[in-house]
Amino acid sequence: MNSQILTGKIKRDLWYKEPWLLLVVGGPLIVVVASLFTGFIAFRGADQVVAKDYYRQGLMINTNLQRDANARVMKLDAHLQLDLAQRQIVMQLQSAQALPESVQLSIAVSGANAGSVSEIVHRLTMQASSAGRYVGDLPHDSGLDLALVQSNVKLLHLKLETNDWRLTGDWHDPLQRSVELTPVQ
Repeated sequence: MNSQILTGKIKRDLWYKEPWLLLVVGGPLIVVVASLFTGFIAFRGADQVVAKDYYRQGLMINTNLQRDANARVMKLDAHLQLDLAQRQIVMQLQSAQALPESVQLSIAVSGANAGSVSEIVHRLTMQASSAGRYVGDLPHDSGLDLALVQSNVKLLHLKLETNDWRLTGDWHDPLQRSVELTPVQ
């Protein structure tokens, strides 16, 4: 009886048809393919996380905090209004101390597309026209007024500054209303 069992042909499957091999190798193979695909997505859509001058920006934080504190001590208060007919930004600045002859205004506008991550910064010098009143002309080639009128720009980021102090804030719907900037608390 044993001779019949031992002399019979033993059926063997090919190695790649073996179910245990697929279970053992299949899991790690799926993980490797998924990680390669994830790596491809990560490198293709990578954002620039660190700014090119991150060290200098880090050192400027203390300076910016000091300028914000100076604005609080001076009790600064700015009221800005956009005048597209005259192509000007008019500002009324109040302070407990003497005001400078000119101040720098930086206006950051996000891209025209809703999903855009670009930001364009326009800088203009505001000159004193009378006591506490400053006027800044919109540059003709900047496209800021065109961006405000033709697109749906509803938010401007403002930074009003000198070497000694600064005021920052957001201007919501600049065509319809004015904005008041106060020192950061």
